Amino acid sequence: MGITEGLLALLGKDVCQDERGMASRLHFFGSIPSQDERAANESANPVHTVTLSPKVVALVSINGGVGRSTLATALSSGLQRQGESVVALDLDPQNALQHHFGVSSALPGIGRTSLEHGQWSQLQQLSFAGCQVITFGEVDIPQQESLERWLKHEPHWLAQHLASLDLSARHTVIIDTPAGNNVYFHQALSVADVVLVIVQADAACLGTLDHLDGLLAPHLEAQHPPRVRVVINQVDERSAFSLDMVEAFTQRLGKAALQVHRDIAINEALAFGVDPLDSVEKGLAADDINDICRLLKAPKTSA
Repeated sequence: MGITEGLLALLGKDVCQDERGMASRLHFFGSIPSQDERAANESANPVHTVTLSPKVVALVSINGGVGRSTLATALSSGLQRQGESVVALDLDPQNALQHHFGVSSALPGIGRTSLEHGQWSQLQQLSFAGCQVITFGEVDIPQQESLERWLKHEPHWLAQHLASLDLSARHTVIIDTPAGNNVYFHQALSVADVVLVIVQADAACLGTLDHLDGLLAPHLEAQHPPRVRVVINQVDERSAFSLDMVEAFTQRLGKAALQVHRDIAINEALAFGVDPLDSVEKGLAADDINDICRLLKAPKTSA
């Protein structure tokens, strides 16, 4: 038994015989419900929806420390450099994007503004390559808990605030979310056209795919389900184990995941307060990020 088969067996996955594993792949990359099925679901469960013009891309992860916020920053810069109008939105109370983009902490951010029933239109700040950034802002624990309790009863909170920004179809919104199962994850999934699941090439991330599949399932049954792609971050071509893990993800998912190669310059960008793409123009990681950006630029129905 090779390392890939061993890892999958350890996680209870036989990719040749496991029907549940195949069902998981269909959740990730399966067929979109037919028009009749969508009509039946809509009739049985009518909901109020907000139509959004921009493409919305949500970056999610179960595990922390996989480089999700760094990728959100790099993808925002990359898309802006490729001619898109980008708004990077931080839904994570850790407020990481403020530091990644080096924007001012003087504005209150969406956390406090939402609690005060304010508008987000004045919260945008200019940053790398000309993209706009909306931070979560600083909140204390009671404020965070109050916001999260409120959002559990306001499923259209994010959709309504994004609609109020009056963004056009030429805009792309990149949303950074906290790791794990939380109210921000589900708010982002409710508006996303594309979901990028950020993982690293390790067994811990591989082992979360079943759990993630369960979290994604209700959103993939919506009238307009998002397209889901897995991104393996910080792939090390010099490590046999890293490459074996990439193969394990391929077998588990039933198709190749997107990859971003490890590049120390990207990891150091936060420390130096610079655009992560400024120092990696000729590296593999930059090529990977630009490839993902080109994929994200595709029409909503094909990204």
